[in-house]
Amino acid sequence: MKKNQDNVSSDSPNSQSGANSPSSASATHAAMRWLAAMDNSDASEPETEASVVPRVKLKQSQPADHKRANDAVDTAQSGPKKRKYRKSTIDTRKEEIAKLLKEVADLHGRMEDLNARAMAPCSSEETQNEVVVANRVLRRAIQQQQLEVTRFHALMSEYSLFSIRAGSPIHQEILLKRDSSSRYATFMTSKTHALQMGAHFLKNRCPSIDPCKPMREDYGFEAPNGDFYATYFSTSQFENSVKQVFDILLSYFSSIEISVSEKLGNVTIREDDDNLAPGVTQNRLVTTTIGGLRMESNTVYFSHYEEGGSEPGHEGGYGLFVTDFIDGDERSPYRSHERIRRDFSAVLELTSYPIQRRTHGPKTVDSSDKDGTIVVMKRWVYSKVHHPKYNIPLSGWHEMRENTERWIQTLHHTMLERYFAMA
Repeated sequence: MKKNQDNVSSDSPNSQSGANSPSSASATHAAMRWLAAMDNSDASEPETEASVVPRVKLKQSQPADHKRANDAVDTAQSGPKKRKYRKSTIDTRKEEIAKLLKEVADLHGRMEDLNARAMAPCSSEETQNEVVVANRVLRRAIQQQQLEVTRFHALMSEYSLFSIRAGSPIHQEILLKRDSSSRYATFMTSKTHALQMGAHFLKNRCPSIDPCKPMREDYGFEAPNGDFYATYFSTSQFENSVKQVFDILLSYFSSIEISVSEKLGNVTIREDDDNLAPGVTQNRLVTTTIGGLRMESNTVYFSHYEEGGSEPGHEGGYGLFVTDFIDGDERSPYRSHERIRRDFSAVLELTSYPIQRRTHGPKTVDSSDKDGTIVVMKRWVYSKVHHPKYNIPLSGWHEMRENTERWIQTLHHTMLERYFAMA
């Protein structure tokens, strides 16, 4: 190979001259050189191939080591590569939260638009189909809200039943001795505390609604041990003065056995005496039902009236009654093996508000009285009928439960009768 290179180099001047003046001798000389090169190709074939392979192909056939070496040189020349920046998890979460909040805001905006379109009156630009779709969307939204409220109401009902079973929230233990002085002291001590507890409880118990509108709600259920519990809350209105309604209630509680016997058809008698403290009335009642079963209750009524105060609704007078059952009485002990025991706790409040004009059809009627006020009676009642400790017919037990619920209703009917009798 070296010899061929020398021959080529030695003949280069002639080749250059041949290129300048082409002739048959120069062509023959070139052909002879090519044949000589072909004869020597068997001895040095790899080198010959390498000499005739194009430069681009030669570069592609370079060994891998040579390529890595070149890469190392390039890396050394360009310097160390910079590490790519990676976002922290907190930043990624923040971006996701921001994106979700934006989507929620867009959805709220779309819902507000739909609600506005549903509530807006039908314009000439809106088609009948658009109105139907808007009403359907609004109806579904309202039904979904009602479903959520229903679930919440079910939870509250369950809680209320457990709370009722736990006992009266205004009850305080009352144990009466046989002597009159001890009984008087017990009643006077219990009166102040009972009135305070009753007023505070009723203030928190009343819903935030118009007190001049009638309302009522009640619960009743039987516990696993057989006791029957019931609660009752109502708001009633009377067009009279607070003092007059207060006097009607005092008369009712003093002769409650007469009203109960008339309204329920049972025979109710009174077993207590009237030698009590001022503003205190004890009712020891024994009732015989139509089926011949006997029920007993021992209840004390605390009452208080004051003239106009500064609180809302107290300007025209304020009356309060608190009822609680007696836990033990040495003069009249409970006879659990002969009678069915019934316990009562109640709070009754009298306030007054300016009269409101009421609309009846096309006419407006002003039902104001002399004072231009309406008396509002708020009443909460808790009752518990103890399961009898002796055997009674199932029908008799049902009669006892119904009798208790009707007993609670007698006060309102009696109030109406006596009110219209005075009018």
